[in-house]
Amino acid sequence: MNWSLRAGGAADAVACHDVYFDAVRNGTAPLYSEEEARAWAPSEDVEEWLPPRLQEGVTWIAEDEGHAIGFLTVTPEGHLDLFFVRPGWRGTGLAPALYQCMRGWAVARGIPDMTTHASHCARRFLEPRGWTVLEEETVLRNGVNLQRWKMAWKVV
Repeated sequence: MNWSLRAGGAADAVACHDVYFDAVRNGTAPLYSEEEARAWAPSEDVEEWLPPRLQEGVTWIAEDEGHAIGFLTVTPEGHLDLFFVRPGWRGTGLAPALYQCMRGWAVARGIPDMTTHASHCARRFLEPRGWTVLEEETVLRNGVNLQRWKMAWKVV
C-alpha cells in the first residue's frame, strides 16, 4: 500500500465519483440498508452536483498507482463537505491522512470552527477527533429517508 496525496478539483469528478459510489454502495452496510445506499448513490455515472462542489471547495485526493482511493473536500468557509474512502482502504491510515490535510488547512487559515453533515460512518470517525453532534437530521434522497448528524468542531 503505497498511496500519495495531492490537490484535486473539478477535473477529478470521475475519479472522486468512483470513490464515492464504492464507499457508499460497498462500505456503508450494516449502518445503512441496501435501499438507503442505492438512494444515496443512485448512479455509477457522475452526478451533476459533484463537479461544482469539487471546483468551489478545497479538495485532497489520495491515490495509489494513479487510481483515486479517497478524497476530502471542504468549503472555503470551513464546512467539511465530502469525505469518502474506498472500503478496502479503511484502517490503513488513509482517512486520518486526508483529515490531517484538512485540519492543517483550517488552522493555517485561522478558521475558528467547522461544520459538517455526517453519515453514520463519518460520525464514528469525527467524534473521537473532537467533533460534537449538534442535532440529528433526516434527509430525503431519491424517495428514501437517510439519517445523518449536523456536527461542529472548534479548530482553534
